[in-house]
Amino acid sequence: MKSLEKGMDHGQSLQNYEQRLNLVLDHIERNFDRSLSLEHLADLAHFSPFHFHRLFKAYVGETPHIFVRRLRLQKALATMELKGRKSLTEVALESGFAQSSDFSRAFRDVYGYAPSKHVKGRTREDSKIWQDVPERKQYAFGSPVEPVDGEQFQVRIETMPSQRIAFVRVIGGKGLMEGLERLLAWGRRMNIYPGAQLAATSPDSPDIVPPSRYRMDLCMVLPAATKEAGRMSFATWPSLRYAMVHAHGDIHKVSRAWNHLFAKWLPESGYEPDHAPYLELFRNSDDSNGWSILDLDCCVPIRPLTR
Repeated sequence: MKSLEKGMDHGQSLQNYEQRLNLVLDHIERNFDRSLSLEHLADLAHFSPFHFHRLFKAYVGETPHIFVRRLRLQKALATMELKGRKSLTEVALESGFAQSSDFSRAFRDVYGYAPSKHVKGRTREDSKIWQDVPERKQYAFGSPVEPVDGEQFQVRIETMPSQRIAFVRVIGGKGLMEGLERLLAWGRRMNIYPGAQLAATSPDSPDIVPPSRYRMDLCMVLPAATKEAGRMSFATWPSLRYAMVHAHGDIHKVSRAWNHLFAKWLPESGYEPDHAPYLELFRNSDDSNGWSILDLDCCVPIRPLTR
């Protein structure tokens, strides 16, 4: 893979993203009945698996999993409406579902009724899919979530130095606040909190990993010469270049900031996500407001766009 020359315009960058993701869409169309892992699809597009799902969703309007499921259900519907109808198990297996129960569950989730109740034309007349899925005339970047109250997200590029961190790893959202309090209590005992910068990161995507299995690292950046002691995990962040956008507000504001990065800024930037997890760097270390209002930088590691 070669890095694109500096000074490339927005159109060239956007075309590069679109071409690479169109290769993935074509591959899925041809192989929807086979195993299609996120890692394999990311590799086809030469994008980091850490960030591929967000780029795909920004371009297509749905996650890879939902896109593949929709194609499989379309194939299944076409088969079900043919004369000499096959059994639902045969339909499921020919459409790429591992077993008939997976097919039945997906069908009910999308169309709102069991496949055994299907008659020709019913999906258009009686299914919830036509109300749930917004109209999307084409695959395209550049259409992030509409801003609220005239907000504007300004992206900056910074190189972060290598830093030592203490962290608590939480699996499943129910332990999030307990894990955070454990981290803050440790920082207070070490006399570095309040003051030390807080951060959050995860190798998982909330779009594809169920909440009960989602991993979140709650981090505290260690001042120089801080002793590594107590019931805590430690790691070193490498020095990387990041695209950063500031978000101050509730979790919906943070979500819009992330969407701006992936749906608008990145495809036009001449950069692509590097192979490392995202970071959310908190600007405030004061937890007195209960974290209802967030003040943080959404950070995605970047490298020059390749082809």
